[in-house]
Amino acid sequence: MEEPPKPPKFGLLKFPFPLREQVIRNMEFMDVFHFSTLSKRSKNMVRSAKYQTYRINFDFDDDDSSMDHVEVDFNEGREDFKISLSDSEDPSKRNPYRLDGLELANLIDEPSDDYRKKMSSHILFIHHSKWTSVRFGRNFEHVNDLYLWDVTKQFDSVILSGDDKLHITPKYLQSILNSTKAKKYTLDFKIEDINFEYQEPLDCEQLIVVGTIQWLDTDNFLKRNPNLKLLQGKHLPGEKINDLLKQWINGEAVDLKELVLLKGRGYPADVIFDGILTMETKLT
Repeated sequence: MEEPPKPPKFGLLKFPFPLREQVIRNMEFMDVFHFSTLSKRSKNMVRSAKYQTYRINFDFDDDDSSMDHVEVDFNEGREDFKISLSDSEDPSKRNPYRLDGLELANLIDEPSDDYRKKMSSHILFIHHSKWTSVRFGRNFEHVNDLYLWDVTKQFDSVILSGDDKLHITPKYLQSILNSTKAKKYTLDFKIEDINFEYQEPLDCEQLIVVGTIQWLDTDNFLKRNPNLKLLQGKHLPGEKINDLLKQWINGEAVDLKELVLLKGRGYPADVIFDGILTMETKLT
């Protein structure tokens, strides 16, 4: 009895490895995605080919989860693909103007208790991105249970900012900062407890606070964050600026290049330079 003929090998698999990589790198995004869902082998082939993207950004919308999505961009300053990551499986409650993440996740033959988790993991696995970021535009009631934490907690950039000024609690701020690790944090919010001071190390290279930075505990701040290269914020009391300058002068942050602290009416020089040797200057 003759054995039934084996199914023909997928054409791309017949190519030499370097040629396969070159073909994959020149595919369109959706073609690459669909190819990566064919089998574990095709998924690993895409990863090995190092299919390049400029940025992958997870965006948690300002208003509600129906607008949540992941962006895959191939050029700086341009949004190329947005994939819906709504928490609803009801099509009417998912953004119709974005690629349907639920439909795409159903093509991925892997077990998962949450399609958003499966989709996010797959996107990060098959792409080699120059920049991976996440933006939180709203408050989460149970932010520690966020599905993304099961996929990754490490980013190039974490943004905490909404279209309207975001009002958050100290607990929410601590949850975001303690749950993530990033090179750059961009923070723009109002905090409910004006007496709160954040004391944990951030271990980042850039901390940009668009609004007030008074919630930051500056005691030994540079020692706690030795990799910091840029610190920017507003409305820090002159005494705290004086403390930061002394830490910088004493070499507690050898990589720090920029310290940008702003205030509408300026700072009194005798306060911020108290105890610091200064020289007269003709600059005004």
